[in-house]
Amino acid sequence: MKYLGGKQRLGKHIAPILKDLWATYESFFSKSLEAYLEPFCGSLGVLKNMTDINKSGVQILANDYHPDLIQMWNEVKAGTFVCPESVSEEEYNAAKLIPSPSALKSFIGFGMSFGGRFFGAYSQKYLNDKPEDFCKEMTNSLKRIKPVIQNVTFTNKEYQELTPKDMFVYCDPPYAFSKYPIKYRRATKKYDVFDNAKFWELMREWSKTNLVVVSEVTAPPDFVNVWEQERYRSAAQSKKTRFCEKSETESKTHNTEKLFIHESIASKLFPVSETKPE
Repeated sequence: MKYLGGKQRLGKHIAPILKDLWATYESFFSKSLEAYLEPFCGSLGVLKNMTDINKSGVQILANDYHPDLIQMWNEVKAGTFVCPESVSEEEYNAAKLIPSPSALKSFIGFGMSFGGRFFGAYSQKYLNDKPEDFCKEMTNSLKRIKPVIQNVTFTNKEYQELTPKDMFVYCDPPYAFSKYPIKYRRATKKYDVFDNAKFWELMREWSKTNLVVVSEVTAPPDFVNVWEQERYRSAAQSKKTRFCEKSETESKTHNTEKLFIHESIASKLFPVSETKPE
């Protein structure tokens, strides 16, 4: 599933690191974490690789503030969502007016938009005769993920409304690019600006009673980088985009994805002399 900021390619690399951190935390503190929570579940790029932890009786909780997205995941899970066979540009534009929450609106708004930006631009217009069918790709993606999410509980809340305790919390918030902050759409014309300062303050609070891991490229100084890997910036980026940093030898279309945990936990799990998860 194409989704702005999604972890479809990177999720399979992040999940083993999260599981290692989980085991290390439980061993050190001699306590079990009761649930796995993603406050920003998005396209489930990481979560679909974490659902096997449910074998030990751990709850899997997936939340996102986008009502259409959560409606789609609930209908996919229940097997009640019928994917359209095709979506014309006229149907794409008409879908913007569908009342929310709507699974179909999510399917079209994300799956049929260039780069997975919610109703950003009709994707089929920009293929330049390439043999690619975004509708079919989206349909196949949902079919593959349906059996994986049967034990997942989905909720549609603002992340600030969540009150985790004794949980493993994996957060993949909107990136805080200092020059070009990314804005996310919940409505078709309205953009929501993410308050990064308030986010990190809440992560400090959550870290007192949970193991909180945050995916970002940068973090405040009291959060410790425990893993990193270079990644391609986005399906919507290219050598001609605003995030391309040109040098004398190449154009930079990659950045480094990192995982952070608060220093209060990192200092106990990873003393200076020890190696962090790789």
